[in-house]
Amino acid sequence: MAAAGGSGDLILGISGASGARLGLRALTLFSASPDVERLHLVVSPRALLVARTEVDAGISSGEALVEAAGLGSTARAKVVLHAESALDAPISSGSYPTRGMAVLPCSAGTLAAIAHGTSRGLLQRAADVCLKERRPLVLGLRETPLSLVHAENIVRVTRAGAIVAPVVPAFYAAREAGDLLDAYLLRVADLLDVRIATKDYRWGGGT
Repeated sequence: MAAAGGSGDLILGISGASGARLGLRALTLFSASPDVERLHLVVSPRALLVARTEVDAGISSGEALVEAAGLGSTARAKVVLHAESALDAPISSGSYPTRGMAVLPCSAGTLAAIAHGTSRGLLQRAADVCLKERRPLVLGLRETPLSLVHAENIVRVTRAGAIVAPVVPAFYAAREAGDLLDAYLLRVADLLDVRIATKDYRWGGGT
């Protein structure tokens, strides 16, 4: 068993933006990564509402969301589900080392809270910890078009050390919806220095 906390610990936050399938696919790929020993999962209440609309009407809890991912036993054993209200969780402290965090999808409201250091729940607090500890933080923003407020929050959080990676399809790499998700998540995984089992969608030059 891995030591408590370390470079094998990754955090995945799922916020209430549209794109629940992106969060589920990230859960599947990251939990299966050989570089991830523990995947700390935080799901906001709004994310559950979106999942009920976009995935399955029966998803009423974080546990149900994890079940909807259909993980194998090895991957499921890596997932540590934290309640959004659990501000005493290990990942709320900078003394608990992790390799970073991704918020997939990231709502505009979550972006704003992180940009301004407003830690109203564990998801936002864990992101704040990554910023203050200079750990990788990738925010998969799901919003369009962008207002000046959104743009200013992107600038603010980028200056604080986060990487805003809007959920933009890699049309050059794939045509099917599932491949587009994987191509995007491969970019996120590269930013976190985590290996995931997908096709290699990286651009290899023109033919």
